[in-house]
Amino acid sequence: MTLTVALSTLRTRWVAFAGTLAALALGVSVIATMALVLAAAGGGGHQSPERFAAAPFVIQADPALRAHDADGIDAVPLPQQPDVPASVIAQLPGAIADRSFYAQLVGGYAQLVGGPATGPTLGHGWSSAAFAPYRLSSGHPPMADGQIVVAGRAVLGRPVTVLTAGGPLAVTIVGTVPPRTGEQPIFFTDAEAARLSPGVDALVTDDPATARRAAALPGLQVLTGAARHQADPDAVQDEAELAGLTTFLDVAAAISAFVAIAVIASAFGLSVAQRRRDLALLRTIGATPRQVARMVRAEAALVGVAGSALGCLLGAVWAPLLARWIAGQGLSPAWFSVQLTAGSAPALAIAFLAGVAVAVVSVLVAARRAGLIRPTEALREAAVEPSRIGPARLFGGLGCLVAGIATLAAVAVLFPSATSDAKTEAMIVLLLVAGAVLLAPFLVGPLTRPFGGGTAGMLIRADIRTGPGRAAAAVVPALIIVGLSVSILGSSDTANAAADAGLHEQASAADYVVLPAAGTPGLTTALVDRIDAIGGLDATAVTQTSLLAHEPAITRFHFEAPMPIPFAAIGIDRASPALTLPVREGSLADLDARTIAVDTSWHEHLGATMSLWRPDGTPVSLRVVAILAPSRSGVSLVVTAGNAGDAMPSVVYVRLDGDAAGAAVGALQTVARQADDRVVPASRWSAAVADQQNEQNQVGLELLLGIAIAYSAIGIASTSLMSTSGRRPELALLRLTGATRRQIAWILTAESLALTFAAVAASAAISGLVLGGLWVAFARAAGFTPIVVPWLLIGAITGASALIGVVASTLPVLGFRASS
Repeated sequence: MTLTVALSTLRTRWVAFAGTLAALALGVSVIATMALVLAAAGGGGHQSPERFAAAPFVIQADPALRAHDADGIDAVPLPQQPDVPASVIAQLPGAIADRSFYAQLVGGYAQLVGGPATGPTLGHGWSSAAFAPYRLSSGHPPMADGQIVVAGRAVLGRPVTVLTAGGPLAVTIVGTVPPRTGEQPIFFTDAEAARLSPGVDALVTDDPATARRAAALPGLQVLTGAARHQADPDAVQDEAELAGLTTFLDVAAAISAFVAIAVIASAFGLSVAQRRRDLALLRTIGATPRQVARMVRAEAALVGVAGSALGCLLGAVWAPLLARWIAGQGLSPAWFSVQLTAGSAPALAIAFLAGVAVAVVSVLVAARRAGLIRPTEALREAAVEPSRIGPARLFGGLGCLVAGIATLAAVAVLFPSATSDAKTEAMIVLLLVAGAVLLAPFLVGPLTRPFGGGTAGMLIRADIRTGPGRAAAAVVPALIIVGLSVSILGSSDTANAAADAGLHEQASAADYVVLPAAGTPGLTTALVDRIDAIGGLDATAVTQTSLLAHEPAITRFHFEAPMPIPFAAIGIDRASPALTLPVREGSLADLDARTIAVDTSWHEHLGATMSLWRPDGTPVSLRVVAILAPSRSGVSLVVTAGNAGDAMPSVVYVRLDGDAAGAAVGALQTVARQADDRVVPASRWSAAVADQQNEQNQVGLELLLGIAIAYSAIGIASTSLMSTSGRRPELALLRLTGATRRQIAWILTAESLALTFAAVAASAAISGLVLGGLWVAFARAAGFTPIVVPWLLIGAITGASALIGVVASTLPVLGFRASS
């Protein structure tokens, strides 16, 4: 019986439920889209093996550091693939060694070789050609040092230059192979490949017994089938990109889901509040409170099922498009995609159940209140909502605010380094915004008090006082969109400004920097040696890297993270006045292969010994020889280039000697030009890097906030339309008392602007707390950092929110008649 009445209500009042259904469907589509993309990223993608497609068994060193924690042994991914130990190679006779190392044709000839090949430019021994397989299309294999085989079209016998990590090599092309995707290979003799890259990246065998013997050895993994992609040249980078994307999508999904749930809940609550007289009529004809409450819940369940099903269909359409956009923006590997398979069912099921659950839970309190409506309320000309906020909502809102403020205070005072954690920042912002959303019915009255003057102001105040729930529903989407925008964009811009300042400080003493040519991974050892040999300048080559270590102790009890984690570090070839690092104690001149410099966040003292792991997982014990002040660049560890792994230097800082500056600059430019590298004034370079980093961050913010802002804008429109449509009797009364259509539109416009002001005021308080906490954290960690807020963008978002609310509120008045 209850279900029949609910179906009849939905059929006869479908217009009233259309806005709720649309909000729910779009909200579930957002959740489904993010869930599908997140599932695809977390699953490691769907890439087939490329370079090892013809290799039955690929043997590699374990790419993860195995460490003990409270639950046993856990794996920590290494920043760099370790080499296969020589002792292991000796135990696996017959396995073929594979070496992959940087090798790239330089000069104009590089454009004549290639074709459709994509991926990193790598050198190999000729024995590795069979693993893909690569087969000769012309010429012959390399038979002596200085001979190479390239992929694509080439003139055989032509001398060319190949750039390697050690420097340029003069070689001759003696053969070609058809290009393949995944890499741009250059094949040397096996002997020359071993000289250029002594380490063995992998072993390949077709003998199952050898593979079983390798699998039994500690520290090795044997890859077969689709898992062979893990040994492809770009697999480590792909895995790192997917891991970063997963972390980023976790935050984006949490924000999007929060926005969707908040807007859906407001829409459902508004829908029930607008039907108080209808529900009172049911009570008049004999419906019991329980029957009314059950009917409201049944309506919500029916709308929830229909809206969630539609939302899942929309999400299945939008998820592949979003994945394509993510790959196109460089936030993931180029092959990343969302494929709708049977494995997609769990993500869609989660989105569907979440939509139904939100729909039902959103009306639980409203349904209970609906059952308590007295039959006499059917005789009222206007529905008057309860003036007080429910205890559950009150305590929930206060609890979220207290939790958010407490977390913010703990991060700002005790854990300032956690401000760089996107998940921590998002959690704080969402807690504060959630508290404001729950307390919105209580806040709208005080925050709209400045609009109480005049006849229009009196009407606005009266309407908000008699309908706080309706006013709160209109405020919630604007509060979310402005609060999230100011907090997250302000935090991001402030963090970027701090990083830019750190970069400027690091290059403040340098006159010039030497940068690698576009499309190359770094500077060669030969170039760095030639720069060091130039008289009249000081130079320091810097390599960006990561070292693994236990998190530094944060209290006198020396609590320690159970697992090693990567920390940003730099490797330098030598200390010089060209590189500015804020040394408080000790000296960088003492830095060598057995020592390290750390900043004060590690709470170490001079002479202390630290246990760390190099990027390839090799354990090292390094003695602290210098203590640095915290840097806004985020670098807290400084080691020699030998401890920085296989990465090539990314920049050389150069400081000129005043007596020989002219000659030194000329020699520097000549050396760099011969290697196809660039010499740039330090001030111009740091500004360019800052602009590039800001551009990359902007792309991430588009993903992080774009979906949430778009859906919030839709929520503003739908709730404003629903609110105005539900007030037709009230507006008809105004028309009968002599108000013109223009006057009514003006009142609705003023009311919409007043509610937008309330949302902005609440958002300003939230953002002030977040940015204030961030300022304190930066001040404690690295000194004074100004708060940066993109006021122009925030103003545009706020103005667009106000405009949408005004248009949606006044649109129903255009065809309004007094008889309505």
